[in-house]
Amino acid sequence: MIVEERDEKLEHVRLMLDMVMMAHTSTGKERTLKEWDFVLNEAGFARYEVRDIDDVQCVIIAYRSSMEVGPALKF
Repeated sequence: MIVEERDEKLEHVRLMLDMVMMAHTSTGKERTLKEWDFVLNEAGFARYEVRDIDDVQCVIIAYRSSMEVGPALKF
């Protein structure tokens, strides 16, 4: 996910992953938080959490509705 302020100690790893994504997909792209919000809402998820795991990637936990117990999707 594209994050405005990020620790730059892993910048080279991030760039390498961007190159891998471009080489192996025809339409792959990084998404901003606003874009993920749209995608998750359109998919029917009631809420979600974005957790920074001090890595080049974040974890998004999406929940179907407040009535269900536990996360519905992790990616």
